[in-house]
Amino acid sequence: MTDTQAHAAESNIPRLSAILTPVGRWWTTLDRVQRGFVLLLGLRVVIALVFMLNILPLDLRFRWFLHHGGDQDDMVALAISILKGRPEPAFVGIGQALVMIPFLELLNTGNYFKIVAPLVVINGFIMGGLSVPVTGGIARRVTGDDRTALWAAGLWAVLPLLTYFAFFWHFDPVILRSSNVPKVGWLNGLSDGPATFFLMVAVVLLAAGLNQEERPPFWRMVGVGAALSAAVMYRVHIAPMVAFLLLYVLIAHGWRSLLIVCVAGLVTYIPQGWYNWVVFKNPITTGYLATFTIRAWGGPLQRPILDVLRSTPYHPRHVIELLAYFLGPRPWLIAPLTLALAAGTYVLVVLWKRRGWRAVALLIAAPMAYVGSMATAWPFREDVIRFLLPAAPYFVIMAVYAAWSAWGMLKRTPEHEAG
Repeated sequence: MTDTQAHAAESNIPRLSAILTPVGRWWTTLDRVQRGFVLLLGLRVVIALVFMLNILPLDLRFRWFLHHGGDQDDMVALAISILKGRPEPAFVGIGQALVMIPFLELLNTGNYFKIVAPLVVINGFIMGGLSVPVTGGIARRVTGDDRTALWAAGLWAVLPLLTYFAFFWHFDPVILRSSNVPKVGWLNGLSDGPATFFLMVAVVLLAAGLNQEERPPFWRMVGVGAALSAAVMYRVHIAPMVAFLLLYVLIAHGWRSLLIVCVAGLVTYIPQGWYNWVVFKNPITTGYLATFTIRAWGGPLQRPILDVLRSTPYHPRHVIELLAYFLGPRPWLIAPLTLALAAGTYVLVVLWKRRGWRAVALLIAAPMAYVGSMATAWPFREDVIRFLLPAAPYFVIMAVYAAWSAWGMLKRTPEHEAG
């Protein structure tokens, strides 16, 4: 080593120390469970990297473009129209288009393939990584059990990896892996991951005051409102869960907290409201309904409300069609579905007894408000895994909580104690 190299190495030591010292201090402020969350976050990022570098191969890909499904074309078109100053009608929300705009402008392109890498980094690495401690935080605050929190966070962290190996039994596992791992791991530029993430942020903030009778802090409620509104801007399908959480805020925390949440949500919603007004002449609407209204009727006030309701994909008969679609050719699914229903009922009863109705509302009722509404929509059966994503973190927590609760009861049985 030359004198110049030695001097450069010595000069880098204070810089490295300046970085590591605050990190070390921050690490010491964390308890054992929180440190586990951080390590599991790192594991999720490593798993995402394994797929993006094709160490575990996914065949339907072009470099960092894994299987998407088509919505990305609508989002890019919307982003480009906004950049040009002439927003066009679109079925999708404005959330993901706003994320695309800086990269389209920076790279001077209208080609989605050229901006997919930073979108994957944001969705799959940043939000996907952060979703691990958020999942653990929800589990810890709702169940009050550190073991459930760590295992739930761990299961959520490795879920993309489990999805990869879950289709070994299928006659075409390559297609199923390639199409579903990017969904579960949020390794794409679509809106599913961000919408799910912001819903999780809202729930973990609400769960922070689960056992506190005093009024929740102002800024916490602001965060809840902003997170819920951001989720809707990404994906309007989660509106039933948002509506349920607003009802929860009213019942659990009162009118003042609900007002704070709504005001914060409306402020966050301004970009979507502005777009809706410019394009659809109605600030509170969705492109799924308003696009056809503009094209066929010329405006929202001209279209009869009954026609609007008939055009939605929701109808109770679709639940029967959903069951027939899956159980008709696959009757063996009745067994795991029955087991899941039994486990969910068990969690509901045990959690209510141990933690009260608020815990049940946040962990079970909120995601079921979404799943129940989506089950009545005909598109649900076309891509169940994708449409279940907003509820997936809560299902993971419920599964882990059911397993550990059942194991704890088993250990306390007289037969086990006698043994």
